[in-house]
Amino acid sequence: MKYIIYLLVTCFSFLGLFSSCISSEEINYLLAIDKQYPLVDFQEYKLGVGDMISCGISSSDAELVATFNTVITNDQNASKTYTIYEDSTVVLPFFGAAKIAGHTVQEAELIIQKVMQESVKDVQVRVTMANNFFYIYANDKRGSYQVYKDNLTIYQALAISQQTTGTMDLTRVTILRKNDQGGTDQKTFDLRTQDVIQSEYYYIQPNDVIYFPTNKNSFFNVSSLSSFTTTLLIPFQFLLFSILYNF
Repeated sequence: MKYIIYLLVTCFSFLGLFSSCISSEEINYLLAIDKQYPLVDFQEYKLGVGDMISCGISSSDAELVATFNTVITNDQNASKTYTIYEDSTVVLPFFGAAKIAGHTVQEAELIIQKVMQESVKDVQVRVTMANNFFYIYANDKRGSYQVYKDNLTIYQALAISQQTTGTMDLTRVTILRKNDQGGTDQKTFDLRTQDVIQSEYYYIQPNDVIYFPTNKNSFFNVSSLSSFTTTLLIPFQFLLFSILYNF
């Protein structure tokens, strides 16, 4: 019996050691780790090829509103979604094309309104992004989430997604981000360092894919300790049962 107790104590001692394999330095943010990431000011997102916008119009001409939107509302406001083509334009029914790729949403709104006002002087335009989402890909959380404001930070993105850091390798976080040429750039950085603030990695853009690799020590973290302990105790329980009943 004493031998069994000794084995159990030894086992739990090792478990306590393993449970601390992930240090606070691996999962804490804003550490004084000098990565020398270049600091940049926040820049408004510029629309690109493949982006989708919602375009709503207002006018005293109820027939125009109904025809353009194919929907009639009480306040004569409605919206429809349009895709930016490879030539940087969206095609507006009855009004023609408007080149808006490379411009912010506010700039695109003015461009489209100018195109429409060549035909209808009192038309007012409201443009918003229709595909305004970022994406999280990690071991214990995957999904798409709305970019609900312009200057959304990566820390706020983590809070929205309710992503935990216990199994994440914060030293190798990767963002897949669309570039001006319509391709995709891969940006890998250390999220722990305070130098991330105001760098190109700090602000999330629409269509960003954020990948968090799994920490190599995550098997021994606190979240997996319970199941690991249960599994390890099974043979000890059987051994104790055998000794007590002389099997």
